[in-house]
Amino acid sequence: MIHFHPLKPSTVRRSLFLPFLLLAAATATAQPLTIDKVEPPNWWAGMNWNDIQLMVYGEDLAGATARFTDPRLRVTATHTLEHPGYLFVDVTIPDDLPAGTYTLEVIRGDETATMAYPIEARQPMEGRYQGFDNTDVVYLLTPDRFANGDPSNDDPAGVETDFDRSDPNMRHGGDLQGMIDRLDYLADLGVTAVWPNPVLHNDPPLSYHGYKAVDLYQIDPRFGTNDDYRRFVQEAHDRDIKVIFDHINNHIGVTHPWIDAMPRASWFNGTKDDHLGSSHYKLAPVDPYADPESAEQLRTFWFVPEMPDLNQRDPFVATYLTQNMLWWIETTGLDGIREDTYPYPDQDFLADWAEAILDEYPDFNIVGEIWEYEPSYLALFQTESYLPRDFETNLPSVMDFPLSLALRNYLTGDGRLSAVYTLLAQDFIYTDPDNLFTFIDNHDMPRGIFIAEGDTDRLKQATAILLTTRGIPQILYGNEINMMGDESHVELRADFPGGWPGDERDAFTEAGRTAEENDIFNFTRALLNARLEHPALTEGELVQWPSNAWGPDVYRYLRHTDDETVAVLVNGNDEPMALTLSGMEPYLAGCPVLTDLLTGTTHDPADGEIDVPAGGVAVALCAR
Repeated sequence: MIHFHPLKPSTVRRSLFLPFLLLAAATATAQPLTIDKVEPPNWWAGMNWNDIQLMVYGEDLAGATARFTDPRLRVTATHTLEHPGYLFVDVTIPDDLPAGTYTLEVIRGDETATMAYPIEARQPMEGRYQGFDNTDVVYLLTPDRFANGDPSNDDPAGVETDFDRSDPNMRHGGDLQGMIDRLDYLADLGVTAVWPNPVLHNDPPLSYHGYKAVDLYQIDPRFGTNDDYRRFVQEAHDRDIKVIFDHINNHIGVTHPWIDAMPRASWFNGTKDDHLGSSHYKLAPVDPYADPESAEQLRTFWFVPEMPDLNQRDPFVATYLTQNMLWWIETTGLDGIREDTYPYPDQDFLADWAEAILDEYPDFNIVGEIWEYEPSYLALFQTESYLPRDFETNLPSVMDFPLSLALRNYLTGDGRLSAVYTLLAQDFIYTDPDNLFTFIDNHDMPRGIFIAEGDTDRLKQATAILLTTRGIPQILYGNEINMMGDESHVELRADFPGGWPGDERDAFTEAGRTAEENDIFNFTRALLNARLEHPALTEGELVQWPSNAWGPDVYRYLRHTDDETVAVLVNGNDEPMALTLSGMEPYLAGCPVLTDLLTGTTHDPADGEIDVPAGGVAVALCAR
């Protein structure tokens, strides 16, 4: 197996360069000089990132130089690579450069090719790039399976067909217009942020999920256009809903044009025909005893042959990926990023990437997917970690897989509520527990109601904990109507009933839902709207008590501010229990009545206890 080490060419790598060098020599006089496209396709004056690197695609670019006809746009360097189809151009953009269209010239000998290059005016910051935090509830959806608002793009011309709604592995037609059409539904539910799975152009097979991009600057035409995505973000913002971009630095799709025309031999970790397989060790970046080979394998392995692993240690790759993300943020005004497979790319690159984004957009937030269940491992990746490590991540938020595991074990009957208490008691390990991204399930794991074998009461308890404890809660689309799904990814990512013209029923409406679906919908909506109305549930200090005499399936805690307290009492036992308010008295002082935010039932705090049914939960507000 060959390992590539950028900027240290070996004999093996020089042999890999040879085909590109021969191709350059063979075509030096055979093709006219042309520019096909430039990435990023535009930039802005007044950005902190004002030294940009243009990736020029064309014909016979070997040996070319570049300039702008307007000398205010200063070209500081040009870089010709092993493949003659690319030229990299370093450009400095003055802060005071007027918005307009400027002319890029690429020159080789007596030939000149030109392309118009827009420099745009920046949009006002207000209402854009807002970030997300523990006052939000994030709604995760798979665009292809949520709603089809524009059937005309189900099978667009010029794109390889993979549309077949009868096949769970194929495209089903959900799109950006469908998401826009359902924003009012999400606002009514109480959602304040939406995280769609990736929306960039993907190719078959299994392209519906979005994690195999073949064009990093284009929305998938089966979802819509770049303008549709801008409109989606604006429509969401108009409803006070933030947008989180699902992003992947680690890999792309195998049909990306780079595969057959690699810009540099170090562009990928390996090649389509010769790369490391999926065996890897996720603890390697932080394991103080990790052997170097394990760390290298984590950086360079390919999940599957259809997902080529990008080499972020190549400086051109690193700059391309950073500029690409800045471009999407500035173009659309989105509010945050969920970064896929965070431990796998080069960590030095990721730290620089995050720093560049947060320098440009100080209110932004980035959450990293780090699929491990040890809090200490996750804490090492959160910025300014208390734990010893030899790198700084600059990563504000991490996905709280340990809490997910505790809640899921409770749903299956393999775990107790006391595990949630024990887990949260370890929050001292995190620099910012409120900035943990919490969830029961997501697009990669069987749904909570499925693993609970249909036990809605248990699911309600887990949902209540998720939405009333610390962190930034995320719910998976369809959980609010108990969509069941199955074990596999494609089956858990089922179509939302009513999202397609001609569906037998519309579960986006009360009339289209069953009684059971309306029950869980109303429960979820009540909790989400309680979060919107009562700051104690989002900003309040968390205080919890061990179960002690009440058994391992009783969990008591509260959230409080100066103005209000919300007590949460969870009874995981098979019989009703009078759960004590003992220990909560200082936080309930001056409280005339406790009102259950789910049922409207009132309780006298002087009674010192609240009756909670078997498998039930009380969320009791004390407002002063």
